[in-house]
Amino acid sequence: RSHETAKYWLKTSVAVKSIALSQTPLYQAHKSKMNYGMDIGRKLLRAVTSGNNFNRLMKDVRLIEFSPNRCVVEMTVGEEHTNPHGTLHGGFATTLLDGVSTLAIIADGRGHPGVSVDMNITFLRAAQIGAVLRIDSECLKAGKSLAFATCSIYEGDKLIATGRHTKHVDRHQALPVPGLMKETSV
Repeated sequence: RSHETAKYWLKTSVAVKSIALSQTPLYQAHKSKMNYGMDIGRKLLRAVTSGNNFNRLMKDVRLIEFSPNRCVVEMTVGEEHTNPHGTLHGGFATTLLDGVSTLAIIADGRGHPGVSVDMNITFLRAAQIGAVLRIDSECLKAGKSLAFATCSIYEGDKLIATGRHTKHVDRHQALPVPGLMKETSV
């Protein structure tokens, strides 16, 4: 009997969390295919880059588009973003892929992104100091526990690097950014 009660409470708990998450602004916008816009994207970008952790390296990124399943940013390559040869550092390009594709996964609106499961990047050409880069990412699919995104880095119409990113997502946890999603608790 207690086993049946535990199963009932587990189902109820998941159902309540799912209902709470489905009432969040991002999820509702995703479902209705509305462009919920730049304000939410700017809040997210500010929250991601404002700390003292590694993400602060993306402080020079400017948001261009934030819509369901998609995030586009741009930045100008500075000396602090380069390798000893004076070109965009591969590690920084990978950080851009990680950060922007995570924002695209968040733009899907169906959960809190967790750790990266898999990420790859292919470097096609160098970007010099002063180059204006456009980083374009799309969440291809967000399932029950994994989300899949692509990301490309361009200088004008030239492809600099491209890659894929798989992240764990928790569909029952709200985003910890004030004003974006209602906190869920059960």
